[in-house]
Amino acid sequence: MAQITPFLTAALPVAASAWSTGQQARQAQSQQAARADQSAAELAYRSEQEAARQAYERDMLERRYEQERQAAEADAARRAEEQARSRAYEQEMKRLEWERARQQQEREAAQAAAARQREMEWLSRAQGQEYEHLRGRHAVDEAAGEADAGNRAADLAARAQAEERRRRDALRNAVGRTRARAGAAGTGTADGSGEAILLGLVADTGAERGESARLDTLKRQAIQQEVDNRRRRNLLEQAQLAERQRLDFLSRYF
Repeated sequence: MAQITPFLTAALPVAASAWSTGQQARQAQSQQAARADQSAAELAYRSEQEAARQAYERDMLERRYEQERQAAEADAARRAEEQARSRAYEQEMKRLEWERARQQQEREAAQAAAARQREMEWLSRAQGQEYEHLRGRHAVDEAAGEADAGNRAADLAARAQAEERRRRDALRNAVGRTRARAGAAGTGTADGSGEAILLGLVADTGAERGESARLDTLKRQAIQQEVDNRRRRNLLEQAQLAERQRLDFLSRYF
């Protein structure tokens, strides 16, 4: 026992030292494990925090994107609405401008048509007055011509009657002289020569009467021809004036 005591006495410090060292090693391992666990926990916490932060940032980013999208859509809708209102306003302004232009054109067309109608009526009246003036002048001219023709025909008839009386008187005188000469000669007018003389006087008077009647007829025809020519000339002048007026009217308004 005395022999074992020194050995134990000598071994105890070594064992105690070894145990202490082991204990320290275990403590160090425990502390290292604790620090590792703490580091892992901290790492996990930081990972969770980072994941949460990233999730939050993604959520905020998505919200911002959504807000921006909604704002962009709202802005686009607002701009589209403004553009639609602007287009509608422009279209309405154009329609009103077109309507005003159309109404102005209609007023101008109505005014032009009224002015044209007044001009047509004025020209028609002026042409009618000109035509009636020409007809009146022609009527006066024809009346004067017919009066002159009537006077000339009456003068011709009077001269024919006077010439007929002169021929009858001349024939009567010639017959009387012939009979007187025949009676003075004692032959009378019953024989052939006296009768021939009387017949010759009558024939000469008849021939003269016929020639005078023929000439008078030609003169009356010439007088009537002048009247007819004047009337035809006046009618032609009236027709020419009417045609000129018609062409002038058509060239102005059609």
